[in-house]
Amino acid sequence: LRLEHEYGAFFLKGRASTLKVFHTEDEDSVGNESKPTKPFFLLHRGESTEFDVIFKPTLAQRLEGKIRLLVGDTCSNKILVELVGEGHRDRFAFRGLKEDTEERDAKSSLNKDIIDAIRENHMDFGHCPIGKRCHRTFAIINRTQHRFLRFEWEADGPFQFSPKVGHLRPRRAKEIKVSFKSNVPVTYRRHLVKCKVTKIEFQLPPRKVPDWDDQKCIVSWKTTPRKDPGDKFYKMEKVVEPVPETDHTVVEDSTQEAEVCLSAAVAYTQLKTNTIVVQFKDTLPFQTRTATFRIHNRGKVALEYYWEELVASKPVKKPYSIALMR
Repeated sequence: LRLEHEYGAFFLKGRASTLKVFHTEDEDSVGNESKPTKPFFLLHRGESTEFDVIFKPTLAQRLEGKIRLLVGDTCSNKILVELVGEGHRDRFAFRGLKEDTEERDAKSSLNKDIIDAIRENHMDFGHCPIGKRCHRTFAIINRTQHRFLRFEWEADGPFQFSPKVGHLRPRRAKEIKVSFKSNVPVTYRRHLVKCKVTKIEFQLPPRKVPDWDDQKCIVSWKTTPRKDPGDKFYKMEKVVEPVPETDHTVVEDSTQEAEVCLSAAVAYTQLKTNTIVVQFKDTLPFQTRTATFRIHNRGKVALEYYWEELVASKPVKKPYSIALMR
């Protein structure tokens, strides 16, 4: 395998420990000065192996590379792996999101000469039942060493973010919960949601700056006036109030946007049974018989079910004789 790239950002590493490696001598070398300069991998008939391609950029730029297969001393143009990586130096990052493989395949098939690096910014809810709220979580990370960040999600549609607004301390992460619910069948494919991130500053020392987001609240108990003068005790009422956002100053020209794509499919559940009546054979007293029937989920979403015995149903009593049968 020949790795062709610039800046030394791509690395190729074999996984299989049983893969044999041997070397060929350089044709220009003479006598004892010959050294193994070309490593080759010996793959027997019917065998397979795996390789890891590692991308480690040192600059914020787009880089490309290629992996060619050499059979002997001949370079094969038919077997070619194109490498595309993009180095980023962002103040923040997301953790827990995945790459959209369908988007990657679509972009690769549009133009073979232009291949874009795909970010991991996709969350797939999968198939969700109608009327049931589904939840997924991921994290937003502050990569700066000394800067506080403020994030705000521009989400007012079917997907709800919690917290929607918050502060991020340096080198800290905060979990974001995304909720989704629909009462009608619907499909969302790569629904785009933007997040604005800005640098903020406080008058307080960093250690005294409290953590804040719109889910923070203060719980207190207040006494209510007695309606009846004869009451001996006051009634306590629970009061929940949101914590106000900490005073801060936004750094000019520091706003940065990020995008998260959400996918979900909502559909009705479909159930099919092979019978609606379970008929047991004649059964003697204290004898046990078992009948079997099948239920089949024909829909695209998971089917949650439970069995409930009708209260109105009562066993049918039939007269029988206790006399011995001769």
